Parts: sequence; C-alpha cells; structure tokens
Amino acid sequence: MSDEEETWNVSDAMNKIRAALDENNQSVEDLFASIDGDDDGQINGPELYRGLQTVVGDKLSPNQVSMIIKALDTNEDNRIDLGELQSGLSSEEE
Repeated sequence: MSDEEETWNVSDAMNKIRAALDENNQSVEDLFASIDGDDDGQINGPELYRGLQTVVGDKLSPNQVSMIIKALDTNEDNRIDLGELQSGLSSEEE
C-alpha cells in the first residue's frame, strides 16, 4: 500500500466527486449515467474505476474502488445503484 493510499479515504472521494459535479454543472443522475457503461442501472467496480478517472481525474487503486463500493452499497450486492450514489453524495456533505 502506498503512502498516498494510506491517507486516502472515502470521504475525500465523495468531496472530490461533489466538487467535480459543481464544476461541470452536472447532476448526480448525469454522473451516474456517464459512469454506468453498460446502462444496466448499476455501477460495478470496473465502471466506477473508469468513471472516477474521467470525472475526478484521480487514478484509484482497486482497493480504493472497493472501499467506495462498500461505503455506498447499502444492499450489499457489490454494485452501486443511483439511489445509493445519491444517498452517499448527500449524506456526507459538510
């Protein structure tokens, strides 16, 4: 694990996603649609990895992607649906 990964947390990721949404004037629904590569209504690990690179510009490790999914995935299906993303982005706002 790199030093950068050790200091990284899910809250940081949510803050960066919120900032990117504001900068791009995007809604959570727009973000979700842009990340959901196969349009199945759920974001899996590889989709999240690619999507966050595009939207936030950060390269995340597989462990960091797993941390985000675990934090947002309330029904424990290892995928994030729109409601879970909306909830995750709104619940951690400061």
